[in-house]
Amino acid sequence: MPVGVLINTAAIFLGGIVGALVGGRIPQRINDALTGVFGLSAITMGIYLIIQLSALSAVVMSIILGTLIGECFNIEHGLSRGLSRLASRLPGDSLSEEQLDNIISMIILFCFSGTGLFGAMNSGLSGDHSILISKAIMDFFTAIIFGATSGYLVGVIAVPQMCIGTLLFFLGSLLMPLLNQQMVSDFKAVGGIITLAVGLKIAKIRYFRVINMVPALVLVFFISRWWLTLPV
Repeated sequence: MPVGVLINTAAIFLGGIVGALVGGRIPQRINDALTGVFGLSAITMGIYLIIQLSALSAVVMSIILGTLIGECFNIEHGLSRGLSRLASRLPGDSLSEEQLDNIISMIILFCFSGTGLFGAMNSGLSGDHSILISKAIMDFFTAIIFGATSGYLVGVIAVPQMCIGTLLFFLGSLLMPLLNQQMVSDFKAVGGIITLAVGLKIAKIRYFRVINMVPALVLVFFISRWWLTLPV
C-alpha cells in the first residue's frame, strides 16, 4: 500500500481546504511572514539536495536541456490556462496573477520536488515511508497558508500529487534496480535546483518559470548514465 503517498495527499488536501475556510481570519502579517519562511524553507531544501550531486556537468546539462524543452512547449503557460479555467468553476473569486503564480509554485513543491518523487519511488521499493511522511508535515502547513491566499484550488493539487505519487510508487520496484547511486544523487540535485528556484520565486527574490524546468527530472537519468560512460 502506498501509505506515504496517501498521507502526503491527505495533508495537502486538508491543509488547502482548512486554509481556504479560515483565510479571512489569518492576519495579513502572519500570511506575509510565513510565506517568506516557506520560501526560505524551499531554498534550504533545494540546497540540501543540490550538495548531494555526483556529476555537476550532467546536472547542469540536464537543467539546461530540460528548460529548453519546457520553454519550447511553453508548459507553464498551458498549465496556467488550465488552472484558470478550473479556478472559475470553484467557489470564490477568480485568481489573480499572483495567486496563479503561487499555485504553480505549490504544484512544483507538492508534486515535482526531488524529495517527493524520490520518496515515492523509495517507498515503493523498500516500504520506507519516512521521507514522504516528513514531507507531508511541511506540506500541510504550507497548504494552509497558500490556501488562505489562493483558495480551494490549493486543495485540488492533492489530485495530481496522488496520481504522480501512486504511479511512482508502483514503478519504484521497476525503476530503482536500473538506477545507480550517481543517477539517484544527480536526480535529487536536479530536483533541488528546481526546488531552489521555487523558493526564490516564493520569497520574491527572482521569478522563474519553474514548470518549464520539470523535463530536466526525466533527462537527468539518461544524461547521468551517459556521463558515466565518458572517459573523464
